[in-house]
Amino acid sequence: MVLKAYYFPPEGGIKRVDDRKEIKELARRVPVLWIDAREPTEEDLRFLQREFGFREPPKEVFEDIEISSRFYEGRDHLYAIFSFLVQHRDEVYAEPVLFFLKGNVLITLRYSKIVTFSMFKRMVDRHKLSFSVPDRLMAELLNLEVERIGNRLEIIGKRIRSIRQQIFEEQSPEIIKDLAFYDELNLTLRESINEKLRILAKLLRSTKVSNVTKRELKMIMEDLGALADYTSIYMEKIDSVQESLLGLITIRQNEAAQVFAFIATLFLPPTLVASIYGMNFEFIPFLHSPFGFWISLFLMVSVTGGLLLWLKLKKVI
Repeated sequence: MVLKAYYFPPEGGIKRVDDRKEIKELARRVPVLWIDAREPTEEDLRFLQREFGFREPPKEVFEDIEISSRFYEGRDHLYAIFSFLVQHRDEVYAEPVLFFLKGNVLITLRYSKIVTFSMFKRMVDRHKLSFSVPDRLMAELLNLEVERIGNRLEIIGKRIRSIRQQIFEEQSPEIIKDLAFYDELNLTLRESINEKLRILAKLLRSTKVSNVTKRELKMIMEDLGALADYTSIYMEKIDSVQESLLGLITIRQNEAAQVFAFIATLFLPPTLVASIYGMNFEFIPFLHSPFGFWISLFLMVSVTGGLLLWLKLKKVI
């Protein structure tokens, strides 16, 4: 992908620059320069290291859950790795994004298309926003991501209520798949929220983050705390729906088993009578009688009727 840089003119909005010479010049004269490195080449990474001192951390750092690996503060820079939501067809997962702050430059490193970044660019252009420090730009991107998490949680809440009503009408495989999907999504959001809370706590103690931005980060942490509570509530609701669904499936299975048991019991006496008369021994009563067939049929019906009456009295049926 082409290395893209953005700056924010005094009148507001966002301007894009692709030429590397112009990027170097802008870094010296604009208050905030944002370099968005999506799937950078080796040449791109060498340019960023040469001009801004940026070094890409090892790949395993992006997947590490330890905060010491996801946040580092140096003498004149800091970097933090936050996860952002990515949806691919029916799958939603968290993709790591590295934020590098040094002077008036913010560098973001990512390897996926992330909706939050596109939303941010449109929002800045539409509302003619401007930024005086790069950490405020980072805070705004995080704020948009938190809003997306909130929207996802609203969808989860609505779907749980809908599924709760549906399970009493049908217990289809689609409902079970939906429930598993939203359970996994809720866990993904919860992990993303907890990770952000831990890294933001580190940012609040950093001397490289302005006081104005710290106030914004505190508000973001409050929102994340509230969203974390919702994920806990939805976990309990999903567990409740799963238990209800399992109970209903068990009841249906028991009903089916009772029907088959009843049918087997009902046909046992006629089968027994037919088996006895099928032995063909000479001494079997009524075997050679012209009324033998009707007598055996009467025995089958009467025994079956007696069994049904007994089951009725015992309130089995």
